[in-house]
Amino acid sequence: MLYNKIDVHAHYLSPGYKKFLKDQFNDMGDGVKTPEYSIDTTLGIMDQAKIDYSILSISSPHINTGEASSTFDLATEVNEYATTQHNKYPDKIGFFALIPLPYVDESLSTIKQIATDGQAAGVTLPTNSRGVYLGDPQLDPIMQALDDQHAIVALHPNAPGIIDSHVNQDVPQPILEFFFDTTRTVVNMLTHGIFTRYPNIKFIIPHAGAVLPLVANRIPFARGLNPKLTPEQLDIQSVMSSQYFDVAGMVLSQQLPALLELIDPDKLLYASDTPYTPTPAVIGLANKLETTDLLSPSLKTKMFRQNAQRLFKL
Repeated sequence: MLYNKIDVHAHYLSPGYKKFLKDQFNDMGDGVKTPEYSIDTTLGIMDQAKIDYSILSISSPHINTGEASSTFDLATEVNEYATTQHNKYPDKIGFFALIPLPYVDESLSTIKQIATDGQAAGVTLPTNSRGVYLGDPQLDPIMQALDDQHAIVALHPNAPGIIDSHVNQDVPQPILEFFFDTTRTVVNMLTHGIFTRYPNIKFIIPHAGAVLPLVANRIPFARGLNPKLTPEQLDIQSVMSSQYFDVAGMVLSQQLPALLELIDPDKLLYASDTPYTPTPAVIGLANKLETTDLLSPSLKTKMFRQNAQRLFKL
């Protein structure tokens, strides 16, 4: 490995979250086998990939149990686990706290607790929680609370709220549907004014923007088909240039160059997506990013470390 790195998209599995995945998904959340995990998993991958600091978060599926109280309790458990790891390895491990969406009172209570504790690097939000998507007006009080905190918010795709079981039933959800759900969610947030009404939130959009780099030029044309939409509701270019993007997954050779045509290169962040991405793949993908001629050495230095240092004040 040639570059020291800060990883903004790596995952952990707390004991409570493991139990949730086993009880509700038979260890196949979103069609993906639950990986073996302890904090040593993260530390071992960090050593191999030359990652100096990892900001951990809970992956999909979101912790919504279908009931407010137990979802709140699970959010508390996963956040306490992450806090423990951060305190044990303060120079290596940070974390994004989790909020019990879509339950407003419980989420506001959790945000208040996160702010009081002052340990989390930010929060992570799923694209949807049992079909309630970011941008839904019922979540506005939560967005306002995050805006008041000037929060850094890492988005993470979830399986869509509605899935047709007869289409692509053998293709795991992360391969296609995660990209579509991220794209769907960001556009929903845009049309509902999330980025303009809550300007103090810094969003990190995962997987090199998913499909957004390919459809960004189409979005403004929606007004021709629906004149009720305002130009501001379709100003995806402003979102692309102002928000942050991570490079989790296979972003070369097509996706990342398309993204870089639209974004501020000072807002590009390294991401491993461990442990759901197996360690050999993490090493291989990092090596491609390190050695590609499509990125300049100065951009690589920014992406791998400097941009995250500035964003998180590390």
